Amino acid sequence: MRRISLVSITALTAVCALALTGCGNERAGSAAARTEVDRVQPGSSATQTATPRPDPADDESGDSEFIAFMMLLNTVAEPCVPEPPTAVPPEESEAMAEPPASPLPELPLPDEPPPSSEPRDPQEARQEIELSPVEKCEARQHVRRITKALAAGSADPAPEDVGAVLGGLGYIQERVDGPQRARGGVEFTLDLRVMGGSLCLSGTTTGTKTTIDSYGADVEADCTEVRR
Repeated sequence: MRRISLVSITALTAVCALALTGCGNERAGSAAARTEVDRVQPGSSATQTATPRPDPADDESGDSEFIAFMMLLNTVAEPCVPEPPTAVPPEESEAMAEPPASPLPELPLPDEPPPSSEPRDPQEARQEIELSPVEKCEARQHVRRITKALAAGSADPAPEDVGAVLGGLGYIQERVDGPQRARGGVEFTLDLRVMGGSLCLSGTTTGTKTTIDSYGADVEADCTEVRR
């Protein structure tokens, strides 16, 4: 009878030990789970999906393309810009800096025209504008380089061939109308108006012959809308 009691006590002790071990593991697992939950809170960087940032090159590609176009126009126009005046000799500049002996009379200011409430006639904006001497020189420079590039291309170019030639010369797509087939050749129009300028070019090419005309357009009209 005493032996049975010792065996029972031993078994009971083993069961309690197993139970305590299970309870410890359960508590450790719960604590680890709570620690993980505390570590990853809603709204933290671990639970939010990372938003891809836009590539700066995509946003700046249009700007860099236009800057290159502006540099092209400046390069073509450089031989046409007159030389700045020479410096004034020091003795002349000192004489010019001296105040006059008597004050000059004040000249009356011209009367400003009264503001007009009537809208501008759209047909007026489509009139051809006279090009300045500098713009006429620029036009000759552009015509020369475009004609040379087209002559080196296909003998019977398609519109996409002409577009590729113009793009290779640095004329951006947003400033090119066409190219398109018309009158047995390929037509295109270039808008070269920048910094208050008015220069437009309209050309036709068959591959063996290229004709390009220059003219001025108002800023309120497209180059293709000008009546010539």
